[in-house]
Amino acid sequence: MIKKCSLLVCAVLTSHAALADSNSNVQSVIDAFTNCDNSFFYQLKSNQSDFNGITDLVVKDDIAYIPVEDVTQNDRNITFFEQPIEYRGLTITGYQNIYIETPFLGQYYYWGMVIDGSVDNVKASLNQLPWQQYNSSSYVASPKLFDRQVKNSGWQNNPYAIDGVIPRAFTVEKSLYLEPINEHQVHLVCSIQGDVNKDILYSIHPDMRYIDEHIDAVRQQKINAIKEQLQNQKHDDDASANPPPTDYNQTADKEI
Repeated sequence: MIKKCSLLVCAVLTSHAALADSNSNVQSVIDAFTNCDNSFFYQLKSNQSDFNGITDLVVKDDIAYIPVEDVTQNDRNITFFEQPIEYRGLTITGYQNIYIETPFLGQYYYWGMVIDGSVDNVKASLNQLPWQQYNSSSYVASPKLFDRQVKNSGWQNNPYAIDGVIPRAFTVEKSLYLEPINEHQVHLVCSIQGDVNKDILYSIHPDMRYIDEHIDAVRQQKINAIKEQLQNQKHDDDASANPPPTDYNQTADKEI
């Protein structure tokens, strides 16, 4: 009886230890996310099993990422978790991935967490981050600037990360943003924006390499469908404009 009880106790302790390790791994992945660099995606790959029951992951080469239906559509760019993540006293309920392309103001990418609560309580829970005011209701942490025209400059501190100031030509900005969605939820998102080329984008936000491939494939399918439709229309128009010649002998035979 003592032996059986001891085995049962050991099994319970092992289960609790495994759960604690899993929770710790998930916490480390979210910690990596707040760096707004590629380490989040590499850590997702390394700890993918710890996200079983939380959300599905897409694994590609050395990274993993949380898929959304469509990064370009406002109503399709959020994946809500099957089970929320408890993180530093906060409840994370989903993941959002956004891509906005503007004709004159550059490209804007946002990816990160949907959290229950207010901006103030999230900021208080994440007080290890160097928050600074962005506008009346939002904050940024560790804003950086990359000047593509200055060789070997790397990412520099960005003192101009305030609302209404867009990135200059040939510059790229990145930051961690905290802003309200509504009275009960906030975004905690990384952003990279401005004059973004693919090399810079994929070095920070590597999942976009694979998402771009999908976007390009869908775009090419639409182009091919339009081309086929135009070709069919042209064929129909040509056929209407140039009907086949009449065989008068055959017509005469039918009349006889």
